[in-house]
Amino acid sequence: MGVITICSDWNDRDYYLAALKGRLLSLCKDVQIVDLSSNIESYNISQAAFIVKNAYHYYPKGSIHIITVASEASAKHPHVVVYNKGHYFIGTDNGMFNLIFRDQPEAIIQLPANDEEPNLLNFPELAVFAPAAAYLYNKGKMPELGNKVDTLYNMLPIRALIQEDTMTGKVIFIDSFSNAIINISKDRFYSSLEGRDFEILVQSNQHLITKISHHYNDVGEGDILALFNSANLLEIAMNKGELCKLLEIDTNSDIRVKFHDC
Repeated sequence: MGVITICSDWNDRDYYLAALKGRLLSLCKDVQIVDLSSNIESYNISQAAFIVKNAYHYYPKGSIHIITVASEASAKHPHVVVYNKGHYFIGTDNGMFNLIFRDQPEAIIQLPANDEEPNLLNFPELAVFAPAAAYLYNKGKMPELGNKVDTLYNMLPIRALIQEDTMTGKVIFIDSFSNAIINISKDRFYSSLEGRDFEILVQSNQHLITKISHHYNDVGEGDILALFNSANLLEIAMNKGELCKLLEIDTNSDIRVKFHDC
């Protein structure tokens, strides 16, 4: 039994996700379909990339991951299949894949349009993605799906700004507990720390954090903490509270780290 995952910005009012699952079930015998996420903000490819990047490697090798966010194709942004580290990814080459993979993927195939079903021209997930996923699932021959291309559309991720005694990161994701995930990796944080003391400034300098916690309950209920999550990214949270809602923190909000000599 193989696995196909779906990451979408469709909500429960739509029939789109149900239709895509139905077509996949019709085309793929004994397939297991998993919702990677169906709560992506509309057209937010950065959010979709974050979810896929931090989840796909937990699935079995050979899994197929369909990403339906901002899926309309153009001459500049065609539909593609990407193979990397034993996994297949199907979506639109709109910069999303450059955010998912740190290095150049192993293979890229551009998918042709589906001219046999003109009624599905504005539903590429049914017209293009599902047949491509079914072909991979049933035959596993990626080169036969289309023409090979060498590069993907380049969208550079937003990186933390590092100065001598300050690191400025941005909130790149807010999870369902209203915790803020920052684009500061554990490695980058500690390589910049160099044995110094630090202060993490939340909402300018209204809230200061001076230690890294390992668990949310390392602080009292309602207190703010910082930790490195399972994606090895800095996370600012409130123990049993909704940090971002209470402090009006949004994606792209700045979080500063100030370093001090001991």
